[in-house]
Amino acid sequence: MRLPNEDQIGRFVLSAVFFFFALAALGRLALLFDDPRPGDEQWALDVVTRLTSYIFMMLVVATTVMRLPARRTAQGIEPRVSAIIGSFAILTLVVLPTGDLGVAAKFIGSVLVLTGTALSVYCLAWLGRSFSVMAHARRLVTGGPYAVVRHPLYGAEMITLAGLGISNYSPAALAVIALTVAFQFRRMYNEERVLRAEFPEYGAYAGSVPLIIPGFAGFGAGSQAD
Repeated sequence: MRLPNEDQIGRFVLSAVFFFFALAALGRLALLFDDPRPGDEQWALDVVTRLTSYIFMMLVVATTVMRLPARRTAQGIEPRVSAIIGSFAILTLVVLPTGDLGVAAKFIGSVLVLTGTALSVYCLAWLGRSFSVMAHARRLVTGGPYAVVRHPLYGAEMITLAGLGISNYSPAALAVIALTVAFQFRRMYNEERVLRAEFPEYGAYAGSVPLIIPGFAGFGAGSQAD
């Protein structure tokens, strides 16, 4: 009997986890309709944000199930730990105490979360079957948002993190967000190494496309397993 390899196990676990997240997002969306507030801008924004989050989670499930086999994988435990912390540390916000910066700040935070999530959907749709949470090389994607920066999905997620930092403001929440950002940059570094090793053309791509800030070519060099 042939045992499943690491990539197959990861595919199953990741799709199961994000399917659960999608159901949770759908449940939170349904709760909003238990208390409809037509004309309330924050309520409408929350509805659109949760719907967009649901779409993103389901797209993660779909791209994970259909993703291409890994051609190269980062070796060692550190890339795996970094990927897990970078992806899921933010979930601790649900159990942390939050402050209140006021109605205007909450609205701005919600706008940023919606913007980041919508951009994440767009980037993930372009990445498609090359999507990974771990540092894998599957196929080199250089079109769409990947022609602007090498890690647009991470950039979109950081916009979401900024919104969450405003919406869930507290020293503990900011510490979690700072930790998440730090590990996201570590994930970029790990992915850069894998992609450079697998794709000879990656060096030229990295030399002409900035890491994560559009127009800032001096910020890093060489993406995208995620």
